[in-house]
Amino acid sequence: MKNFSSKEIRFSGDSIKSCIGFIDLVDSTKNTIEMENLEYMRKYYSTFINTISDQVKNSNGKVIKNIGDCLLFYFPKTTDVNNIEVFREVIECAFKILDERYNINQELSKQQLPPFNYRITMDYGVLDLALVGDYSQIDLFGTTVNLCSKINNSSIPNEILIGDNFYRILKSFSTMLNNYNFINHINYQITENNMYPLYKIKRKNAFELDIEVNDKNLSYNQQLDSPLRNLNNNNNEKIVLVDDEEDVLFTYKSFLEDQDYDVIAFTDPSLAMNYIRNISNFRDLLLILDIRMKNLNGFQLHQQIKAIDSTIKILFVTALDIVDELSTIIPGISEEYIMKKPVDKKTFTTTIQKILK
Repeated sequence: MKNFSSKEIRFSGDSIKSCIGFIDLVDSTKNTIEMENLEYMRKYYSTFINTISDQVKNSNGKVIKNIGDCLLFYFPKTTDVNNIEVFREVIECAFKILDERYNINQELSKQQLPPFNYRITMDYGVLDLALVGDYSQIDLFGTTVNLCSKINNSSIPNEILIGDNFYRILKSFSTMLNNYNFINHINYQITENNMYPLYKIKRKNAFELDIEVNDKNLSYNQQLDSPLRNLNNNNNEKIVLVDDEEDVLFTYKSFLEDQDYDVIAFTDPSLAMNYIRNISNFRDLLLILDIRMKNLNGFQLHQQIKAIDSTIKILFVTALDIVDELSTIIPGISEEYIMKKPVDKKTFTTTIQKILK
């Protein structure tokens, strides 16, 4: 991004009220510092900027600038606070960005590039306008921009965090409350006596995945009291997903969210085993397992599950090129219980229907 001198910035004196957003690429410095090939680094950042810019543009938003590994964007149509469809489009834009992560990360993996994780923060308020460069482009300044930028650091990776001003507008639409859950996150301390509430957004009937962040990396810890499940299912057919990659679970969730299954998922195989041991009826149960996982691999998990009840149905989904060999490694397993990553949605759901039939 070009750095403009003070002579090239002219504050217009105009302001608007609108929704803005920041999206930050988590751990980009750590991911790129060891890249010896400069072309890899360029590809990494250009993929981030271009994919996010396209998604924002497709939702009638505008990217204003990139600030290192962070993009600032806004949605001009949100000046009309009575237009619910405009605000729904803003929220769905953020969800689409998260939804597309799996596909993007698959492509990055093929190019031996690290995956994307995002911090997404949005808020609503007064935006001061300025003209930059040859005065043909706009920039945004002011309290709303500053606050949204600061609370971005409080955001949980791969979640959507909004400020109280934006939340107040969204909750004024009853259908928004019907379609989305707004979960109080934390109160951001602006001054010693001034706290600003922040909220996470979840689609209703979606799946919950608790994310625990430490100093060095992101670890995804699935808690039994907050399972990744379809909350409104009355179907007795239960699917347990086990994969140590959160992106994969997210993709499986998106494939199954329109199906009438009771779904729960774990990134930790040990927690999955604890859950399975407490199930009383295995007749309508299907486990979908990855093979290569930390602590406990799919083969070991398979043996422990079969020791509980040999009739439990298990579907392996693996990136390993050993589909033909699995039938000899695991006695009694047939090819219909093995799928190769990445999976196709139709094939995935059809296979599950056949197994549970």
